[in-house]
Amino acid sequence: MFGISLLRREVPDALIQSYRLQERIARRTKDSDEELLFFDQHDFPRLPVWMEGQLRFLPWGNRTSQSLLPRTHWCPFESLDAGNWSSLQPVEVVVPASFGCDRGVWYLITEGIRGVVVNDRQQQVVYPISTQATHYYEVMTRNRRMPNFVGETI
Repeated sequence: MFGISLLRREVPDALIQSYRLQERIARRTKDSDEELLFFDQHDFPRLPVWMEGQLRFLPWGNRTSQSLLPRTHWCPFESLDAGNWSSLQPVEVVVPASFGCDRGVWYLITEGIRGVVVNDRQQQVVYPISTQATHYYEVMTRNRRMPNFVGETI
């Protein structure tokens, strides 16, 4: 399981209402800041995306065989770099995140995660970009892949 959290104070109330994100608000402890939680295992996975100067909340990847999009939640950097996604006309975006969670291990994210947005019929879908994990990340999470972070390496 992979997920991110975004500090609640970074999301305007109007967006929380319009995207119906109230049920994603949580606190780690009684005294901690509120966060919005986004996990790939949610019934309707979504991710926040900075796109064209606006914060949006888009569907995360493709779970169904009814779509022509790749049936995954991630876009491997190597596949993107090789041009395998070019027919989908991907638009690079930033997925803002305060923390990431991979296999139950939470870690700080300072700027966000790189992603791509593609069109699926009448809606846009976001795929975070993944890369080969650093040794540290792999030891920490037991995962050979990791998000492509903006401005940092874990």
